[in-house]
Amino acid sequence: MNYNSKIIKRLIPAIVWSGIIFFLCFLPGNKLPKEDWLDKIYFDKIVHAALYFILFLLILYGIKQTILTSQKQLVIAAIFCVCQGILIEYVQGSSFIQNRSFDVFDIVANCAGVGFAILFIKNKV
Repeated sequence: MNYNSKIIKRLIPAIVWSGIIFFLCFLPGNKLPKEDWLDKIYFDKIVHAALYFILFLLILYGIKQTILTSQKQLVIAAIFCVCQGILIEYVQGSSFIQNRSFDVFDIVANCAGVGFAILFIKNKV
């Protein structure tokens, strides 16, 4: 197995997780559970942060054994996560998905998840 195929193989969990995020975020809004008490504890934002915390760690795992420095790996994983989160919000804000809308606080929650993942990595090492 060559170098590139090893990297791709290690990125499969991140690709699958990214696909799960797209699937969940592109569900029509009326297909999602609606509980008032969950809104009161900002459950949606907690879920966003958790999804992107995990995505960041999976991307980092996928690119860990590359020639990139650890700092560049963190930056690449962060940029990918933030870009994906922004893209999803813009698509939700379009007319492509029913009963969904653009929410800047979802982007903030995604970025918070990435930030927590960076802190987790920095304090773990």
